[in-house]
Amino acid sequence: MSKTSMYMAAGNSHKGMRRATNQDAIFMDDKIGIWIVADGMGGHNAGEVASDIVCKYLPTELKTPYQTVTQGIYNVHKQIQTASRQHALYAGMGCTIIMAIQQQQKLHIYWSGDCRAYVLCDAGLRLLSKDHSLVQNLKDSNLIDEHAAAKHPQRHLVTSCLGGRLPQPIIDNLTITLGTDDLLLLCSDGLYNELSLQDMQAIIKNTKDLNASVNKLIKQANEQGGKDNISAVLIAKN
Repeated sequence: MSKTSMYMAAGNSHKGMRRATNQDAIFMDDKIGIWIVADGMGGHNAGEVASDIVCKYLPTELKTPYQTVTQGIYNVHKQIQTASRQHALYAGMGCTIIMAIQQQQKLHIYWSGDCRAYVLCDAGLRLLSKDHSLVQNLKDSNLIDEHAAAKHPQRHLVTSCLGGRLPQPIIDNLTITLGTDDLLLLCSDGLYNELSLQDMQAIIKNTKDLNASVNKLIKQANEQGGKDNISAVLIAKN
């Protein structure tokens, strides 16, 4: 990991307007260059436990020498599954994640599930990640279009996560380099399901301060209904 604080971030998480608890969690450390959004799933407070395990233990796994990032994520996946077997209330718990890691000037993005990464550049706000979800599979097979996907009754069904009952999660990754004025947005589905791409772009572009941008994104998502927990992390060049 790079020890140079080349990037800075702001982030926040909110339970939304309809959920009793917040099962999302975020982790941010500009100094070591790790930023995580985790969206927990499961009954009772199990989702909250799963996302907490990710944010508590994944940064430590990533600092383990001679271990790939993917292996570190797999280890946390197994840790969540072990905890779910040990406590009846946690049975089947899991969480989706999106994560950025700094190495020199590059940002490596890893994800499993439907948390997303967007980049804001001169061309506007653009989706970088590709959901691991039933709806995404239907779109890839040209069985439904974007309009149908937005209203699909099973649009919240993911095909991969950490924990849960899958022997091994799907983990995708990509690498980007942010330009001087570019921004990277990591978020849970509670944000992008309430706000359009154009809405998010306008909020971020018209609010210069990172903290203010994050809080305005969450506030606007709540005003649009806030049906789920909402988490957002914005990363910029320092």
